[in-house]
Amino acid sequence: MNRALWLAACLALATPAQAASSFTDDRGSIWSLTYSGAPLPDADPLHETFRITLGVDTDAYALTGSFIDQVELKVSGSLSAFSLFSAPSSVSDWTLVPGGLNASGCSGSGSGFLCADSTITLNSGQGAAVTSGNGPGIDLAWVFDLTMDNGALFTALDEATIKAHYVGPSGDQHLVAANITLVPEPELWTLLLSGFGMLGFVARRRKALLA
Repeated sequence: MNRALWLAACLALATPAQAASSFTDDRGSIWSLTYSGAPLPDADPLHETFRITLGVDTDAYALTGSFIDQVELKVSGSLSAFSLFSAPSSVSDWTLVPGGLNASGCSGSGSGFLCADSTITLNSGQGAAVTSGNGPGIDLAWVFDLTMDNGALFTALDEATIKAHYVGPSGDQHLVAANITLVPEPELWTLLLSGFGMLGFVARRRKALLA
């Protein structure tokens, strides 16, 4: 394989994930939406389940002492089943509500939307505490197992959506929303690029042996 073509292919694969995989909200938190790149093993021929992580890096968060009490995502037009694999504090501190999120809370409406709502057991119902200065990386994460029709996962640029509801230190409330790209986790991209590198090496080796 021509070296220039190989580099172009690598950049074509890596650039969209890096450019559109995160969203910085107006309070400085950085949100991301990732999955393994493949469905979980199952015996259902009509549906597939993906483990998807909605994460937030709160290192640059501007209002110390606030909470996130509700989050929402949409990665498919409809869901046939859903559950939480893990969440801030514990799974038992969050209730899943089919439907979207608005200023009044989990709306219970909208196909494909799924809202996670903290219960009274988590900081008296205020949700997950948000702090700043934690260093780079995800500080809070909600990991969902979402089941949908085969081929129904949203993987196009900015096709998925996320929302989050903040509760401020004085009881003020703030909703953030964004379209975002669901991307494979960084480890998978590293493996893919390593694989392309090995293909390039094998092609050069074969060419040298045939020369």
